[in-house]
Parts: sequence; C-alpha cells; structure tokens
Amino acid sequence: MKMLPPLSRTAFHSPAERLLHGKSPARALDGDGARDWAELDTSAYRATIDRYEGWRTSGTVRVGPHRFDDREIADWSTAPHWHDGHGVTWAATPPAAPELALCLGHADPRVREAALERAAGRPEVLSLVLIRCADTEEPVRERARAVLTAELGAAGAADADLVHTLVPLALLVSPRRYGAWAWELLLELLGSPPAALIVELTHDPDPGTRFAAVRAALAHGLLPADRIADLTADPDARNRLAALHSGELPAERTARLVLTGQTPEVRREALALALEAGSLTPEQLLETAAASRDRVVRRRCEEAARAASDTRATSLPGRLIDSLLAQGRASLRATAVRALRPAGRGGEAAAHLADPAAPVREAARDELRATGQDPLAHYRTLCADSPVPGAVFGLAETGDASDLPLLRLLARSPEGRIRAAAVHGLRRHDATTPEELLPYLADPHPPTVRAARSLVVPYAQTRPESWLLELFAPGRPESVRVAALALLELRPLLVRRRIARSLTSHRDPAVRGWARKLLQQHLRSDEETGRHAALDLATGTPLDEAVDTEDPAAWSALDIGMRTMASYGPEALASRSATALCHWDGRIRERAVAEAAGTPELLPLVVLRCADWTPQVRAAARRVLTGALRDDGEATLRALTPMVMHLAKRRQGRWAAEAFEAALREPRYAAVRAQLCAHRDLRTRRAAVRITLEAADSYAPLDLARRAAGEADAVLRDVWTRAALAALAARGSEDSAVDALLASRAGFVRAAGVTALRAAGRAGEASRHLADPSGTVRACARWLLRQDGADARAAYLRLCADSPAPGAVLGLAECGERADSAVLTGLLGDRDGRVRAAAVAGLRLLDEPGPGPEALTALLDDPSPAVVREVTRSLRPVADRLPTEPLVARALRDRPAHLRRAALRLLAAQGADEGLSALTAALGAPDRALRRVALDLLRKWDWQATARRETFEPKELWTLYQQYYFKLDWNEMRRTRLIW
Repeated sequence: MKMLPPLSRTAFHSPAERLLHGKSPARALDGDGARDWAELDTSAYRATIDRYEGWRTSGTVRVGPHRFDDREIADWSTAPHWHDGHGVTWAATPPAAPELALCLGHADPRVREAALERAAGRPEVLSLVLIRCADTEEPVRERARAVLTAELGAAGAADADLVHTLVPLALLVSPRRYGAWAWELLLELLGSPPAALIVELTHDPDPGTRFAAVRAALAHGLLPADRIADLTADPDARNRLAALHSGELPAERTARLVLTGQTPEVRREALALALEAGSLTPEQLLETAAASRDRVVRRRCEEAARAASDTRATSLPGRLIDSLLAQGRASLRATAVRALRPAGRGGEAAAHLADPAAPVREAARDELRATGQDPLAHYRTLCADSPVPGAVFGLAETGDASDLPLLRLLARSPEGRIRAAAVHGLRRHDATTPEELLPYLADPHPPTVRAARSLVVPYAQTRPESWLLELFAPGRPESVRVAALALLELRPLLVRRRIARSLTSHRDPAVRGWARKLLQQHLRSDEETGRHAALDLATGTPLDEAVDTEDPAAWSALDIGMRTMASYGPEALASRSATALCHWDGRIRERAVAEAAGTPELLPLVVLRCADWTPQVRAAARRVLTGALRDDGEATLRALTPMVMHLAKRRQGRWAAEAFEAALREPRYAAVRAQLCAHRDLRTRRAAVRITLEAADSYAPLDLARRAAGEADAVLRDVWTRAALAALAARGSEDSAVDALLASRAGFVRAAGVTALRAAGRAGEASRHLADPSGTVRACARWLLRQDGADARAAYLRLCADSPAPGAVLGLAECGERADSAVLTGLLGDRDGRVRAAAVAGLRLLDEPGPGPEALTALLDDPSPAVVREVTRSLRPVADRLPTEPLVARALRDRPAHLRRAALRLLAAQGADEGLSALTAALGAPDRALRRVALDLLRKWDWQATARRETFEPKELWTLYQQYYFKLDWNEMRRTRLIW
C-alpha cells in the first residue's frame, strides 16, 4: 500500500474557516502581525453575518483547481450562535480557544458579549479582546475594556512580549471611532511611548499600521524634520496629509511643496497651509501660478494674489511681468497687462489689443483708456492694414454699426482665421441673415464652418433637401460634411431616411456609415404606426415627415390606421387630402380621389384606392391613374411601380399591375425599365427583370452573365442565369460570359458556367472544378468528364492523395465506391479541420461508419467545430447505442461551446433521462447559440414520458421543468402543456 504524504496547511481556507475546523487562533492567522489579527476578526464577522441576519446563501468556491459547494468547505450551521432560550450554543464548556476566538468576532453582538465573559484568563485571545475595545456596540465595548484592564493589570507593564504583541495592534485600532482608548491604556501602563517600536512601525508595509504609527509618532514628536518631509511622498495619502498638518515642517519647505509636491493633494494642501500662514507674497503667488503644472493651484494662486493686493496699482518686477506675458493662461497675461502701467511700461499695452484671449484684450483696452487713448481707433487701423483674428474680435467688441462694412469685407478675407473672426463679429452685432451665412457652411476653414453652423441651425428647417445634398457633393471639405450631418440630425426621421438613401454609396466613410446605420433601423409599418401618421397629418405635419413616402407598406399602414379610427370620428381627418383618401366614408374617399388628380405626392394613395372595395371609388381612382400614365408616363412608372407591385396580390389589385406591366413593355419606356431592374424594392425588381427578359435581344450574353454573378436575390439569380445560358445557346459561346459565370460566388451560377464549358470548347477545364465547394458544381464537372470518357473517381483519388481539399474529399464520396472508405478514414487525421469534416461527411455519404461509432465518438473532442458538427450528424441515427455518461461529461460548463452543443443534440436524440439535467443546465450558459439549441431541444422533449418513468423525484423533475418553462415567451407558455 502506497503511503500518501500528510496534508499541509491549506491557503484556500479563510481565517474564520480555520477556526471553525479547530485551528488555534495563532495558527488560524495568515501571519503574525497586527493586521492579521484584524483580518481574523473581519473574517469571523463576514462568515457569521448570514446566520445573524436570518438568511443563508450557498454557492461554489474554488479550492485549488476545483470548485466545491461552500458548505462542503465550511458548514456554518454548526458554528456557535445565539439561542433565545439557552444563550450561546457552545460546543463545550468552557469553550476551546478556536470557538472562543470565533465568537469574539461574531456578527451577533450578544455572542460577542457572552464570549467576553469567558475571555478572562485566556491570553491566546487577548488581541481579539483589544479589538473589541473599539466595538460599535456599547455593552460589548465596556465589557471588553474591563477584561483588558484586568488582564494588563495582572500581567504588568514590564512584559516585553506583551508590549510587542499589543502595541502594534493598539496602534492599528486607534484610528477607529472608539479605538483610542486601548492605545491610551497602554501608554498609561508603559509610562512613556515606546519610541523605537513606533518609529520602526512607520516603515511597516501594511498601510493601516503605518498610518497609525505615523500619526502616533507625529503626536509625540518622534520623527525628525527630514523624515517628515519624506512622508510627503508616501504612497498613502493619509500619511502625506498628516505630515503636512503636523506643523513640524518649516514655512519655506511647505511653500516649496506647492510646486514640488508629487501628488495633487500635497500641492493643494501645502498651498492652503501657506496661504493660511501668509508666507507667500503676491509676487510669489503669481510666480507660483506661472510655474505650477496644477490647474487648481494656478487658479487659487491667482485668486489669492488678486485678494492680497490691487495689482493695477502695485508695481511688479519686470522679470515677472515678462514671464506672465509669455504664459498660455489668459488670466495671467491679463494680470501682466494691468501691471504694465504701474511699472512704467504703459506704452506696451497697445501691443496686446489683438491678443487671442478676450480678458487680455479687455485689460489692454482699460489701460489705454486710462491714458486717454481710444482703443477703437487702434482696432480700425489694425484691421485695415494687417488684420489678425484678435484685432477683428476686438473691433467687433468695441465697434458700432459703422464698422459693419469693414467686418463684411474681412469675412471675405483669403485667410480662414480672419473669416471666422469676422463671422463671429457679424453675429455679435446681429447683422447676418441666413442667406448671407449659408455660403460659409462650404468654407474650407473648419472654425468658419463652426461659426456659421451655430447661426444657421435655427434656419436649417427651412432649407430644401437639395441644398442639404449639395453639402455632400464630391470635393466638399470634411468640415462641410460634418456640418451637413449636424444639420441633418435636426430634420425629422423620415426626412433623414429619405436623404440617407442617396448617401449609402458616398465615398466618405463617415457619411456612408451614418446613412447605412440610419437605414438599418427597421421602421414599423403597422396599424399603430398608421394611426400616429394620421394624427400627425391632421395636426398639420407635412406628408413626407409623417409617412415614409418611399415605403409602400407605410401607405398601407396609413390606410389601415385611418379605418381603425372610425369610432373616434375626428373631423380634422376628413379635411386633409391624404387622410381623406383613406377615410372610412366611401363618399369622402371618392371626392378625395377626384381632388388628388395632378398631385404627384398623393398618387400612391390613388393606387391604393384602385384596389378599393367600393366600385365607385375604384373606378374614380383608375381614371385618375390612367390619366397620370397618359400625361407623364415615365415619372409615374418610376414613382408608383413599387406601390403597384405591393398591391398586386389584392383581390382588386391586378388591374393596376397589368396596366403598369403593359406600359413597361412599350419601347419608349426602356430607360425606366432598366432603372427598375436595379430598384431597391424586390417585387419591383423582379417584375422589371421579367418584363425586360421577354425581349432577350436587349442584353448581350456578357451583360446577362455579369448580372447573374452579381445578383443578391436567389430568384433573380436563377432568372439571369437561365437567360445567359439561352443567349449563349442562341448567339454562340463567349469566353468572357462563361468566365463571368464561373467567377460568381453562387454555386448555381458557377454550375451553369461549368455546363457552358462544353459548348465553348473548353471541356478540358472541367477537372479544375472537381473540388468546388458546391455539390452542384462538382456534379456538373463530373458530367463533363464523363462526356469525354474520363474517370472522375480516379481524378478524385489523385486529388485526395496529392493535396486533399474539402471539395475533393466530398466529390470522392459522391462518386466513389465503398472500398474508398479506407481513403476517407485515413483523412480523418489530416491537419486541416475542413478536410477532416469532409471525410466524416464522406463516410456518411458512402453509408460507411468507417472506424465505427466508438471511434467517431472520440472525434467529438476535435478542436474544429466543423468536424464536431459532421460527427454529430453521423452519430445521431445511432445515438441510442452511445454511452450516456461521456456525453453528459462533454456537456459540462467547462467544455467548449461547440462540443457542448454536439453533446446536447446527441443526448436529445437518445432521449435518455440522464441527459435532461445537462439540457436544462445549458439554459443558463453564457453562449447565446448554446442556450438557443438547448431550448429548441427541450421543446421536443417528452416530459410526460419522463414523468411516467419516475427517473427523477417529482420535486426534482418539477424544478428542471420550471427552468425550461420560464425561458419561454408568454404566448408559448400558454400553449405549453404542464407535466402534471
């Protein structure tokens, strides 16, 4: 028998758990310092708070590499607690040291007070008694202080071990609300503070102990000035502030910390102390404001300097004035400008009239006025001779209406900064109109665009959509496009969507992304939306802002929404043409149809009335639509064909569809027909393509092949492909058209191209397409080879031997024999996951399990999701022959998501009750696809049969069923039959 090594002390238990397991207080600690005793007390409190509060939580905890139920690690129901009839439920009387220590840190104050009654004469828990002297409950606190006083009085003050044990802990507890008592008791017993120990603890790595020691050392004057200065760079902010407030630092040292302090709170607190002591003169405050990197310090220094003296009447040193004038902060430059005249340098104030900052310009103007000069004359001279932005701003700030011509002239300056300043100046005088400002939105200088945009925003609603689209024209600067997007956001949603449809292919990624994101937002076109649109129209909202005029479903929603409002009977709904065309009264609809003639924006509703259930309304609408086709057929077809095709399947909707199809067949509308072939609406595009291809001669084979290769709709892709093949057969083969078909991403189109190779005399290229990913293409390629007498199976065997590809492996299975299963079995170990997946699928096509279900089950652990999917399909028919336990193990939480999905599908195919727990557990998985698979499988589960087999206890099965049932939506819940 092999002897196992003894278990060592585990680091995964908390200190309180070690006490619960019977470890002594000294061995339950993570170390032997004061902080370890405090953590032991905190750990006991947290471990017992659940029982004290009256509720119990349970969860899993990690112990080493495994996770366990926390009650397996520490069952706190066995811990001592308060019983109203018996007091503390001690395991033994007197309690052992671990139990007593656990109760001294208990969350229940009654348990703590009872434990203190038994703590006398127990030196192993004296540290916890000291901590209880700072307890928040007064009875506990008073009892602990009595016990500590008695114990320390009996031990005497000369016990060195007692000092070294309790002094650090007393220091650590002293910052607490009631913690100073224990420290004062120790000082009284010792007679004098233990200086060496306190100084040593100021270097302790624990922040709490170090702060308490620093505070005690500063209170008793145990630290030299250099050490106190070093504390201003301590990592703990409490120590830094304690050093500053100690009063031991010289005033000049504190003043230096305003600039040299390593942290913001040190610099700001040092400044507050220096200001309180009055050790900084106004000149020093300004020097500090100029040199400090702290924004708050700069601001406070400036405020203090202004409060200390009037700098306009105080002469500052020339060196300081020059330093302040070079600062980037405008308030410092303004202070320096106001100090020029007292320093005898008043003539320099005029040079700062054109400063970029308004406070500096104002200070310069005040100084010039004080000497009897006129700042406006200087500004006019500067703007006329060599204008700069600051001078233009100053002219706007001091000028009057007579300066407006000069500002308008500067607004046309070739320099962008001058134009921006002039536009701001015109705005200041309210001398601009929208027509004057709109051209500046196309300015190449971004500040000018921003200045104009803030003024144009109130007028943006009045500008037409064509003007907004012009701002996105090619060659416009980025700032103009940004301004246009900002103006677009002010328009209603439907207007933005209409403009966005023309910007989906813009070359600017930002504009293109904005348009596509807006159009991806799905708008509801239902009854409720129609009612809201009708009410908006009744209150005067324009039609294009209430209804998405380019969406046929929106017109139908408006019609349905109006009919549902018949019971309300608002008179305003009959007064608007759009709502009157959808009114529930047929006479109002008939009158509105007659009035809509000649109004293009209402013609979609006229088309809607062509399928009206009332014959009189229907006849009137058809007359109006016939007139529109006769008068302006091209515009009518282009605008109304989507609406007509949207209503084609209605009972009376075929009339308009037949009329429009007949018009589209006319040669004069060929251009409209070509445009509709690329329309966004699918029904419109299909109808236009069908009509266009009735005259096949209108397209060359190459054009048809390109359209087939680029078409996104599967139905139209088939139509274009068949038309291309027909054109190739009629006009003769074209290599370019065949190549276009072969280059398509759609397998059906590529298959047509492979078929066309024979007529083009290129049958020898068939071998290139034997390994195509599409099965249809592979079948066509094999057909071509057989026409020339070649053996496709031999070609596939060569491909699988040389460089196997997924298509080649599948092709061998499609035309191979059962003897080829050995080749496919050998490919199960290929490095490429796609090849391995194709080999598994090929064995399934050959009706050969190959290595057998047991070996295929091992492939469920393959890292490739494609392999696992194919193995699952192969094993599903024989799932009842697979062992259940390995599948349940593969469905656990720590396995990859694709493996869990496969295991769940096989468990569901088995129908074994052992897999039900794994399926319900997957409902809470973080992977969304896995949750969906588990829910779909549980929908098909025979819960009644499971209940009849009594594999689970009724309560356990009901719990599993609830996990599934409450994942269903409300309608599905109503249709689901309960298991009992």
